[in-house]
Amino acid sequence: MTKRLKNINRFLLIFVFYISILSGFFVKVNTSIINSNEKELLKLGAPSNNLLWNYTCSEDIRSVSISADGSLITASTYSGDSRVYLFDNIISTSKTPLWNYTASNSVYSTDISADGNYIVAVDDDQHIFLLNNSITDPKQPIWDFYPTGSLMNDVRISADGNYIIAAASDGTIFLLNKSITSPKTEMWNYTTGGNVWSVAISADGTYIAVASHDNHLYLFNKASSTPLWNYTAGGFVHSVAISADGNYIVAGTGSSKVHLFARSSSTPLWTYSTDGPVYAVAVSSNGNYIITGGLDDTVYLFEKSSSTPLWNYTGTAQFGDSDFPRCVALSEDGNYIAAGSRDNFIYLFKKSSSIPLWNYTTGGDINCIAISEDGAYIVAGGMDMQIYLLYNEIPSDAAQNIPFTNMIVLFAVAAALITILIKKTHPKIKIKN
Repeated sequence: MTKRLKNINRFLLIFVFYISILSGFFVKVNTSIINSNEKELLKLGAPSNNLLWNYTCSEDIRSVSISADGSLITASTYSGDSRVYLFDNIISTSKTPLWNYTASNSVYSTDISADGNYIVAVDDDQHIFLLNNSITDPKQPIWDFYPTGSLMNDVRISADGNYIIAAASDGTIFLLNKSITSPKTEMWNYTTGGNVWSVAISADGTYIAVASHDNHLYLFNKASSTPLWNYTAGGFVHSVAISADGNYIVAGTGSSKVHLFARSSSTPLWTYSTDGPVYAVAVSSNGNYIITGGLDDTVYLFEKSSSTPLWNYTGTAQFGDSDFPRCVALSEDGNYIAAGSRDNFIYLFKKSSSIPLWNYTTGGDINCIAISEDGAYIVAGGMDMQIYLLYNEIPSDAAQNIPFTNMIVLFAVAAALITILIKKTHPKIKIKN
């Protein structure tokens, strides 16, 4: 080659080398996905490619929740052994809790803030607890609010950890903040006309939705105990969910209806009739996707723009019942759907298809399920006294994850084309054989 052409080719080779290295910094990385070696360690002895670990309690599991990144997991038990558990999501083939807290009666619900710093729980002894994630023995609540009145059914904490909404079987709801001091008092309370099994709160705690067995759905602003509006559903309202920004509310009813609302109005955007009571509902963070399940043994996926389901999947047993209304969950963007069924299965779907990506068989009915924001981790529990953590292998985004070797090929081809172009535009440059 001539000296000039050699310099050009040398430049192109250096260019390919550095661009190939730098391309690694522009690949979209899902930080919650563990590497293959870590995954194999977690799966040792597991009967499924998706099971990371399971933990055996001494009573059935009533509720589970998971932090946004899937790093911390809470669960609660009821009946004779009433506890709140906190687990971390680290490499381990023998999972044990970071701590557990023993309540005086069945712990019917627990929830965790998005960052995992705060955990709330309610029990059948009329208590509302706030705990932090620090490891202490014995574990003690930051505070224990005792409103006196009725058994507690449900509790939710805002994503930022600042606000807590709790519901009782006498129909009363309580709004609290995490910094209440002695004497411990709620921000406000409101009594509906029927049992409340399900409440929901927006990410910043501004909006609260309440499903009541007085046949009404209620929407509140945290600033007042007077409802912004209520809707008469024509049957028990069993389950409710709210989008992170509080703009959309979905409710499932005993009259076999799914209702979608905009925050601004008590008139539904749309209503869909199923073939059985709807006990489980969830909505994606932006409100674009809704998932429901109930006694017609079917999971339905909707877009907010239409009451016609994108798809439905029929199992062999119902997804939730009146005592365990939340057995479906959505990833933040709605791309992954987890469902727990009373046929002993945990299912995972992608929004693009009604065919499950996989299912996992457990030893009993699934009462509760939760999923991390990116859909990588699924936690579930049920009537076999087991807490299960499962892993979803999320594929890379092909448009943003060009394999390293392919990039080398692309740049090699580019170099060859440039060389040809140089030869054509500079015919006096000769290449020696």
